[in-house]
Amino acid sequence: MYQPNFSSQIHQCEQIAQQMMQQTQQATQMYQQLLQQEQQNARTLEDIAQKEQKAAHIIQTALHGHQMAMQQLQQVTNICRQLEQSAQTFTMTAFNQQQLHQPQNHFSTQNHFQ
Repeated sequence: MYQPNFSSQIHQCEQIAQQMMQQTQQATQMYQQLLQQEQQNARTLEDIAQKEQKAAHIIQTALHGHQMAMQQLQQVTNICRQLEQSAQTFTMTAFNQQQLHQPQNHFSTQNHFQ
């Protein structure tokens, strides 16, 4: 008749449980390291996100400045055009005034030769 060796089986069960506990402990340590790494990554990403937000704000401010500069340059262009038109009008008026005040000599020249 066969009598099982319960003591040996119990010992084997204890060894398996011990191995599983060691493996679980190792896995726990790995997960803790992963958790720490992920938390560090999250902090790094938050820092990067803050820096990117600041950079975006700086760029937005620069774009607004460029828009203002373009508006002012357009105003300068308009003023230059107005000055050019005024100068042309002034030149034409001065020329016309000069022509009106010059004596008409062609009639007197003809009379002089007669």
